[in-house]
Order: sequence, then C-alpha cells, then structure tokens
Amino acid sequence: MNRKLIVIISVVTIVVFFVYLFFLSENNVYKHRELNKKIKQLDENIVKTKNQTNNTFTFEELEYDTAGKLEKYAREQLNLQRANEDVYVVVYE
Repeated sequence: MNRKLIVIISVVTIVVFFVYLFFLSENNVYKHRELNKKIKQLDENIVKTKNQTNNTFTFEELEYDTAGKLEKYAREQLNLQRANEDVYVVVYE
C-alpha cells in the first residue's frame, strides 16, 4: 500500500511538472512555435536583402561610367526607358 502510494504521487508530480513545463511556463510550446515562425521569416528577409544588395551598383562604379553602367543601373533599378521602347517588369515573389 505504501509503495503504491509513492508511485502514484511520483507519477502525478511528473505529469503536473510536464504540463506546467509545456503549457503554463514562460517558455511554453506555443511561444516556441511563434518564435520559430518569426526566425524563419527573418531568415527569408535576410536572403531577399542579400539578393537585392548583390544586384545594385556602388556609387564609385556608377561615377566612372566606362561600360554604360549608369544606363544599366537606370534601366534595371529605376525601370527607366528610352522614348521609342517599352519596358516589361517581371517581379518574383
């Protein structure tokens, strides 16, 4: 009888501890899920920003325009066009 009571109390204590740990504590499962989603979103933003910065020119490159870099920058980044042409913009999402 005495041993049975100790086992029941131990199991109940362990169950209560895990319920508190996973659902009621400050670092519960729901909070971890939200934080993981936020981390994933921020990682995607980092990749997008790196891709955008790789596609832009520096001011020094544009200042010494030897191979039409200024025109290339104006066409690609600012979507400018000549008077006798049409420009189509493709946006990747």
